[in-house]
Formats: sequence, structure tokens, C-alpha cells
Amino acid sequence: MDIRDLRPEEGEGDPAPPTHLPPLTGQHVAGARSWTGLTYAILYGYRYLTLDLHVPEGVERPPLVVWIHGGGWNEGDRRYLPLWWPEQSLFEKVVASGMAVATIDYRHLREAVFPACVHDVHAAVRYLVRYADTLGVDASRLGLWGESAGGHLACLASFVPPRVAADEVVDGVDLVGSVGVGGPQPTPEALVSWYAPNEQFRDFLAGWDGQGADPVIVDALLPVSQVSAAAPPTLVVHGTDDQVVPLADAHQIHGALRDAGVEAELSVVEGADHCFVGRPIGPILDESVAFLARHLGAEGAAR
Repeated sequence: MDIRDLRPEEGEGDPAPPTHLPPLTGQHVAGARSWTGLTYAILYGYRYLTLDLHVPEGVERPPLVVWIHGGGWNEGDRRYLPLWWPEQSLFEKVVASGMAVATIDYRHLREAVFPACVHDVHAAVRYLVRYADTLGVDASRLGLWGESAGGHLACLASFVPPRVAADEVVDGVDLVGSVGVGGPQPTPEALVSWYAPNEQFRDFLAGWDGQGADPVIVDALLPVSQVSAAAPPTLVVHGTDDQVVPLADAHQIHGALRDAGVEAELSVVEGADHCFVGRPIGPILDESVAFLARHLGAEGAAR
């Protein structure tokens, strides 16, 4: 099933989206100073890899949340949320809570063989930490948040062993790659994973012609394969009626974290399909923003 087929019925959850991408009102996020189209890596033969950053006005060195879009590893764009969510809603809620939010692009699977997308996410995080002072954010209070394929990538960027350097091979697998700026891989302080695939990712690649990814690498880069006691506090959110990524994958990730002694919460959204179709997105956003604000020490967050 294609996630584009999952649109709510009239009167159910959030309104159905148009069949085309909506216009963005520039890249402005209410209450933020915004940097758009920052290039975090230049790769010969590929498009430049870019990100946007929105920093709340009047907050000195706020925590930083990195948002990673979904799209089945084959589509999606840093600027767009799923079309049935209010435009800019996630970014505006993060900024309103006193946290900066970066939203990143990465190479899709028809652009570069897996794990290129994983390496791109690691590169974006290294870039943001390297230039945190220039950008006015506190990289020591770093959180990751992703949905669907982006949730899978956010998990991998959060679960990587501490102090692994760019291009360092661990157990025969290049976990973080050499894209962009070098140095040790930053360790986030919190993670929010929305309906992230685990076993479903292996099934996806197995059924998709032309991928060519090494099965050993794929298995090593399932979220549960990277879980250790060093993983950050994590909120896993998943709908009971998800027809794209089964709820079992959320239980696998949450269970692996708990078994490793990591603080982990599982929030199951009754009646929600993929992208939480069928349920209002507002309360789900609020829960996740509150989790990040609490763990990253955002201004006004409940301690």
C-alpha cells in the first residue's frame, strides 16, 4: 500500500489533503529566525544536500531538534509535512516551545544505494553540531524526531555507538559514512520515533527491484540491531491501524530499548493509520513536543 492512498474520510480526523503539493508561504515559521537551504554536504555527481533551521526569537542558545521526513526512503522533502497535517504545524509547535528545529533532506534510494540516506542524516547532525555557535543553538541539548522512513533514520542516528567517527567501520559496517564534515558522531539527548519500520524495512528492500543493498548492512542497520544502553530516552508513537508499518515494529523497538535499560515510552494511538490518518494530529504533536522539551530542558518545560 502507498501512503498516498491513506487519506481520511470526510469528517474523520484531519481534513483530506489536496492531490497536489500545497504552496508554502516562503519558509517562514512563526516566531522564528530562519535559515533556509543551508548546504551541509557537497557530493560530486549528486544534488547538494540541504537543510533549513528555525530558531525561536528571544531564546538564547535554545535546544535543537532535528526533524527527518518520511516517504518510504524514495520521496519526501524537508519542507513538507504529510499533506493532511496543517502546513508548518510541527515546526511552529517546536519553536513555540522554546526549541530550534532543523529539517533536513537526504538522498533517496533511487539516487544512491542504501545506506547513503543513513550517512546523509549523520552528516547533517555533524554539520549542525559543528556550526551550532554560529547558528545560535545549543548542540549539547540535541533531540532527533522522525516519521516513517525518517523515524527509521532518526533511530539509527540516535542509536549509533558513542564517539564513532566519520568513516569508521564497526563490525564490518560503515555506520556513519564520510559525507560532509568529519569528527565524532554527536549523541542526542532524546529521540521521538513515529511509526518507524524495523523488520518492515528488510521486507521493503527485499520486495523492491534494483536496490542492490548488501543484506549484511541492512540487518546491521535495523533499529533494534543498533540499540544499546547508550541510546537516549525515547518516545515511540504508533497507530493501532497502521496499514504500512505494523504496530509490531514499534513493540520491537520499544522492547529492545527497555531490555537495554533505556528510558523508553510507547504511545499507541487508537484508530490511527499511517501518518496518524483517522486521528487529529494536534494532541499527538503536543505529546511529542512536550517529551522533547522535558528531556532537552527547553524554557518553560515541566521538569
